[in-house]
Order: sequence, then structure tokens, then C-alpha cells
Amino acid sequence: MTVNQALSTAARTGQARWPLPPDPGDLSRRLAARRAELRLSLAQVAARARVTPRYLEYLEKFPAQPSPGVLRQLAAALRTTPAALLGAGGDLPPGHDPAPAGLLERLAPAECRRLLAPGGIGRIAFPTASGLMILPVNYALVTDTIVIRTGTGSLIAAHGDDLVSFEADHLDQALDQGWNVLIRGHAHRVLQPGELQHLKHDCDVRPWPAGEHDLYIRIVPDRITGRRIRVQ
Repeated sequence: MTVNQALSTAARTGQARWPLPPDPGDLSRRLAARRAELRLSLAQVAARARVTPRYLEYLEKFPAQPSPGVLRQLAAALRTTPAALLGAGGDLPPGHDPAPAGLLERLAPAECRRLLAPGGIGRIAFPTASGLMILPVNYALVTDTIVIRTGTGSLIAAHGDDLVSFEADHLDQALDQGWNVLIRGHAHRVLQPGELQHLKHDCDVRPWPAGEHDLYIRIVPDRITGRRIRVQ
């Protein structure tokens, strides 16, 4: 029996002390990310999946291979599929599977801001000499404005004081529903020392690409629109 198998057995029985430092595997990260996305506690998901909170905590911290039955219970508790938790189709664009026609609902600006509030990944769009450019960015919502970070020599930085559009969305294929928020507004480079200091200390924007991201850009919305679609 390997160390991880022994720990897994101990975790299921509530006897795990986990002498090793956390070493999340792919399944661990997907479980934790999906639970955070649904804003559920360990105890809530464990109760729904009929496992102990200790075991679920272990699964989120260490590589493991739960039985097919437990995996199905976890997927149901997290409103997804076992294949999704295991990373099936990870390289495919979302929405490639056909879904029933859904009801389209327009969202009020307040609801749009609520959906954007956790931050994450969106897309910024702006015109260039060669045509419209759309790029993915990590973002945060700060006092109802979008804040991103980039390098001073980047293409985004070159358009850091222009009219831009920003879009973020979420698609839940397991439930055949999703939402989309579009912001049109003016971007500006954050150069004022007080504002810059505030963002550096209180704005948790962590770009995925490696390298320097020393320029903060704030997008002040002129117009916010959003839509939600769900299958009835």
C-alpha cells in the first residue's frame, strides 16, 4: 500500500493525521474549484456526497483515486459529471455538446456587478490598426470598476487609455445554463500614487502568464449589460 493509499483509507475512517504537506492533484484542484464556484462549504458538499468532511478535505489536498461510486456521489453533490471532475474534454471549447433551448433573461446592472464580484478571467477588446483585438485577462472588480494588470510594453498597455469593451461569462454544461456580462467604458492607466498604492495592497489580481505585470489598468464602465440563459 502506498503512502497516499494509506492516507486515503485513514481519511475515510476519520483517522488521518496527514503527516505530509498538501500536494493537490488534478482531481483535487477540480473538486476545490467547483466547490468554490458553487460557494459551498466542505460540510455541505460532504453531506450531499455522503462522505465525511475529513475525507473530502483529504481529496482536495492530496492525489487520490476515489471509487467510481464515490466519484459519482461527488459529481452529483457538485452538480457536474464524473468525467468533468476527471478532466475529460479539458481541451475542448465550452458548449460543444448540444443542449436544449433555454430561456434568455436580461440582467440588471446590479446583478451583473454581483456576478463579476469574485473576479477571475475575462476578455478585453479594443480596436487596433489591423482590426479588433480580443485578449483574455485576469481581473478584479474594485469599487464597480474592472482592474487588470499587464506589462508596460504589452499590447494592452498600448491601449490602456482608450475606449474598450470587457466581457466575462460562465457556462455550466452540467446544468445547461450560463451568464454573460459585457462592459463598455474607458480604460485608464493607474498612475496616481495614492490610487496605485491602494490597488497594490487591496486588489488581488494575479495574471496567469509569467513575467512583469507592473502596470495597473482600470476600466470605468459607461454601460453594463448582461444575459442569463437557463433550461426550464
